[in-house]
Amino acid sequence: MPHEKAHLLQELGSVMEECASSLPILLPRLAGVIKDREEEFLGLGSTIFGINSKANTFSATASAMASSVGEGALHAAIGELQTRADEAKAVFSSVSSTEQLQGMSEVLGLIRSLDQAMAQFFNMVQTLKVLEITTRIESARLGSAGAGFTTLADDVRALGTIIDEHTEKIREHSNRLMNQVTTASERSKMQIASQKRIVEDMFTELFAGISELESMRTHSAGLVQDLAHGSRQVTESMGQVIASVQFHDITRQQVEHVEEILEQAVREISTRGEDDAGLGAWVRDVLTLQAPQLRQAQEMFSGAVEELIGNLISIGHGIEDLHGKITAVAYADRKGGVSILDAIRHHIGDVTNAMRTTSGDISETSKTMSHMAETISTVSTFVHGIEDIGAEIELIALNARVKAAHTGDQGRTLGVIAMEIQNLSVDARARTGTVAEILNRISSVAERLSTLARDSDVSEMVGGIQGRFETVLDHLAGLDAELGTNVAHLSELSTGLVSQINALTSSIHFHDLVSGQLLNLEKEITVLKDTFAPFSAELDTARQPEKLREQLSRYTMDSERLVHLSVLGHHGDAHDNGEVDLFGDNDVELFGDDDVELFTNDNVELFDDDNVELFADANVELFDGQPSAPKKKAEPEEDLGDNVELF
Repeated sequence: MPHEKAHLLQELGSVMEECASSLPILLPRLAGVIKDREEEFLGLGSTIFGINSKANTFSATASAMASSVGEGALHAAIGELQTRADEAKAVFSSVSSTEQLQGMSEVLGLIRSLDQAMAQFFNMVQTLKVLEITTRIESARLGSAGAGFTTLADDVRALGTIIDEHTEKIREHSNRLMNQVTTASERSKMQIASQKRIVEDMFTELFAGISELESMRTHSAGLVQDLAHGSRQVTESMGQVIASVQFHDITRQQVEHVEEILEQAVREISTRGEDDAGLGAWVRDVLTLQAPQLRQAQEMFSGAVEELIGNLISIGHGIEDLHGKITAVAYADRKGGVSILDAIRHHIGDVTNAMRTTSGDISETSKTMSHMAETISTVSTFVHGIEDIGAEIELIALNARVKAAHTGDQGRTLGVIAMEIQNLSVDARARTGTVAEILNRISSVAERLSTLARDSDVSEMVGGIQGRFETVLDHLAGLDAELGTNVAHLSELSTGLVSQINALTSSIHFHDLVSGQLLNLEKEITVLKDTFAPFSAELDTARQPEKLREQLSRYTMDSERLVHLSVLGHHGDAHDNGEVDLFGDNDVELFGDDDVELFTNDNVELFDDDNVELFADANVELFDGQPSAPKKKAEPEEDLGDNVELF
């Protein structure tokens, strides 16, 4: 029996020597898995930080657009444009062309009444002619007694001629007055039609353009808000991506820890003493632990890189979706080659030109009223002349009656003539009074129309209105240009980001190489571990729990501790109840703080796959020759945190 044990220990020593020879060959390859690709990792980090910088610029630009297009400068500018349009309409509507037309119609009616009144003077002139002839005949019949009546006949003829001349001049000026008022009336009718067309068409089109501009702003505001929200989500996602870039540091630490413990194993084998069984048990346990540690490192590394790629691809798709909203934001987009702002500017030009035309018409009407006043003044002079003639007629009639009285019965006829002349003087006074009243009424209406024309003259206001319109339109054009610049910038950024992300994700392959290397190293370590299988019974009784406890305390990552506990369980010092306490103290704490958190993120997951297996064979036995303790039921996932993720 002692001989067999000595032989077994000799064989165990050979196995450990072989292990000590194989591990130094394996260790450089293990050390180079991460270190040899450090430049790639740094390049990846630099590229991701560059993408993040562009994503931040993208988000800031989108937020600025949202502020401007929403309730900011653009909204205020469109409101100002609406106010200016309302102002222009109010000014234009203040022009009372209808009242002017009514006044002119009144003047035309008065001129017709004047013509009718002046027609009565024709009968008066004819009567005077008859009286002249009758006076001359009667004067001739009386001979020397009627000599004084010849002078009376001459006076009557002269009065008739003067009345005829004045009447003709009044009729001529009346026709001129009629033409002036008719022309002004036709102009007013055209002005009314123009006002109606401007209000119905031009202002309608102007207000419709402003309404369309506001509708497009409202629509674009919704798009830009979505764009700003989406861009913020992109930056948040990029923040998560940046945080996950540390995966290679984590894997490097895991690999270094495996490397350190394997180097320790080589050193201890090289300086081993007489307790080959105890050392062999520890080396076997070390190899048993390091294979799953490498497997976990491989799975975590590969999963982290795949998740990184997936997140970047998702971000790229999100940016592509946002690009569609970017191209739909241009609120003053051109339709048929003419932008809405250009169309509004054109409508405003039409309105201001129409206001100038109307102002010109009003100015002409004002001039017409002035000419009417001059004409009426001239006609009034002629009427006053007729009034003076009436007074002369009365004197002539009185003189005729006196002469007729001197002639006695022979002058009776002349007395009748004198009476008729006197009646004509009274009639002349009455008729000239009617004409004067008509002229006064015409003059009053003309003065009212002249005042109305002056009050309706908007020529001085048009320039100010157009200037204010231009100021608002220039401001809107500036905002439109700024928005166009931002849209182009965002479009360029989004296209560049998507292109850069696609190029990056399609170029990441190092995780496949790293995974392959780690899996190969895991297999080689497993092979070395399996060389200890023939000695399982002896090694199980010679285990060194204190060294395993020391190894557990050296781990810096919770995932390593969990693998350690998962692989070795509580095998260590035997207790009376058949269980083994790895630490020799049932109250041992892994951490000195009861409140310690294994993970800073409650959503940490050790593995992407909830069904991950540390070993391909569910029936694998870690320790040959000794029954395993009953497997403890796995704790619920929530015991380790709510869907905890390592990255």
